[in-house]
Amino acid sequence: MEQLITIEILGQHYKFKADDGLVDPQNVAHFLMEEVRKLETGQADQTADTSRFVILLQAALNISSDHLKLKQQLAAVSDRISFKTERLHGALNRRVVSPQGGGAIAG
Repeated sequence: MEQLITIEILGQHYKFKADDGLVDPQNVAHFLMEEVRKLETGQADQTADTSRFVILLQAALNISSDHLKLKQQLAAVSDRISFKTERLHGALNRRVVSPQGGGAIAG
């Protein structure tokens, strides 16, 4: 079901149709608005010198950077889990099959 999302950024309202596959469009929009507000607040004294486009670009770069860091962390955790799973599987195989019992469970 398509959802219409309204985002207010830098005093302007924008409406978007959210993709059906987007998990929580309202939360995604809120996250973006908060990132822009943080940058706006941090640069309140420079607003005349800093264009709205630069603020939006900084927000996009910050979000992209966070996203890539999280992807790297997820990949590292996934690799660690795979490694430990393989070690556990090997250890279980060595303990379950008894060399003398011809496949009997070791006790």
